[in-house]
Amino acid sequence: MKKEDIVGSVSSVLVIIAVFVIIASARIRESPKPEARNLAPSAVSLVRPGFQDEVHIKLTASGFVPGEVQHAAGTFAIAVENSTLSGEYTLQLKAEDGTVLKEVTVQKGSSAWSVTLQAGQYTLTETQNSQWLCRLTVQ
Repeated sequence: MKKEDIVGSVSSVLVIIAVFVIIASARIRESPKPEARNLAPSAVSLVRPGFQDEVHIKLTASGFVPGEVQHAAGTFAIAVENSTLSGEYTLQLKAEDGTVLKEVTVQKGSSAWSVTLQAGQYTLTETQNSQWLCRLTVQ
């Protein structure tokens, strides 16, 4: 085999490998990446980044904004953004009878989890700040 034939064959193989790497890396970037946020076993599960059906709530020095939200019954995400407060805050999602359905510790940044809720009244509270309250009406 001539030297030119070997170089040509090696070049072809390298081009094929380069194309394969480009395609594989594009697919990896497109696939959802799970995030380990607030892991806790319950009927409430974690939310994939980019989850579309979300209730957005901000945690501020004066509590939750908005103070009241509504959503249809079923599965959806609760996303809490804390862009200003430092430290840890323990949030509790409670049923109307006071049963704690989910407890999440949040720090500065965002936290999200999905819930499956039937029609009814729910509250999101912070354990050390009883005046911080968001009412969630599920219809």
